Amino acid sequence: MAEEQLIETMPGANTAPPLLLLQGTGGTNQEMLTFGRRLAPQSPLITIGGRQGQGRQRQYYAQTAAGPVDTQQIATEAEWLGQQAQAICREHRWDSDQLVVVGYSNGAAMAAYGVQTGQLPGQAAVLFHPLLLPVAQPKPRPGYHAWLSAGAHDPLVTVATVKKVLANLTTIGVETTLEETGGTHQLTPHEVLAAQQWLAVNALQG
Repeated sequence: MAEEQLIETMPGANTAPPLLLLQGTGGTNQEMLTFGRRLAPQSPLITIGGRQGQGRQRQYYAQTAAGPVDTQQIATEAEWLGQQAQAICREHRWDSDQLVVVGYSNGAAMAAYGVQTGQLPGQAAVLFHPLLLPVAQPKPRPGYHAWLSAGAHDPLVTVATVKKVLANLTTIGVETTLEETGGTHQLTPHEVLAAQQWLAVNALQG
């Protein structure tokens, strides 16, 4: 898929923090833009699809139950995502220093990785059910805020896994919040509302 088809934006108030939306496996740009608008009604929105796989199998990095992840692939894709987000913000005169990255599952794992490596700019992250990725050289992110959610009955991403992601973020100076639900891998209305409320207080105030 051509890169321009992977990337879509939706305008908002130029003074509001922009959102970078990263999908779960097989997600679509339109789904993410609709979801982003619910989370941040005033913000400009950027969604960038993953370059691995096709259609319902599209991901940011190849993720299988059996095999290990390709760390070089992850580093390359995180660098590409960060560069694209910066370029789009420059083009539209959106403030990349105020960027909020929102990710789900495979996208949340990539978001957490990019925060830890410093490849993703900005001030805050919302990570729904992030998988754990190894980060060789994490960089300090003082002043950064992250909200994470986990489902007690999630068969794909356990609460323990999300807590490891949270611990890694805390180690680099990120102020973290964890929302545990009784749900599965699907997002619950309660956790979406909790994310909305957290964003309003921690990232979207002017």
